[in-house]
Amino acid sequence: MRWYTVNEEYLNYLRKFENRLPKIDYGDNKLKPFFGELFSIGDLVYITQVSHPKRRHYSMKNNKDFIKLFDKNRIIAVVNLNYMFPVHKSKLYEIKYGEIDKLRYFENERMKRNYISLLKKEMREIKNNNVSKMAKELYEHRYEYPNSRISNRCFDFKKIEQKCIEYKDNMQ
Repeated sequence: MRWYTVNEEYLNYLRKFENRLPKIDYGDNKLKPFFGELFSIGDLVYITQVSHPKRRHYSMKNNKDFIKLFDKNRIIAVVNLNYMFPVHKSKLYEIKYGEIDKLRYFENERMKRNYISLLKKEMREIKNNNVSKMAKELYEHRYEYPNSRISNRCFDFKKIEQKCIEYKDNMQ
């Protein structure tokens, strides 16, 4: 499991078919990292992102598509697995902690260390919560129970998979 960034042009293409895909350009001092590999299907890798906790998250319970990540009994992030999506492996770029300042601006080294520390804590909790297993189970649930409330919150994963394949085929 690693942190990634994704080619913006590629995401813009996929947003034509699923407009809820996250934006990654939040300015020079922001970064929207994705994590994965949740699971893969051929050359496609499923990834998702963490989000900052909001007031409503505190009263929500973990379920098939929502996970709270904690550090010392404090929510540090949430994962909405219903927004996971496939990306062709060639469009993923691993984020290396030592090179993170190439992807976003930090006012000083302390802020950079704090951000890296947060990413490490989030990744530890992602692994501890076995998010990969939950992602695969949600994917299967989406198509086994297509009319469930949880399935209705999810992207149409197979539709995005097809668009990823079409993109790759058109680029060759």
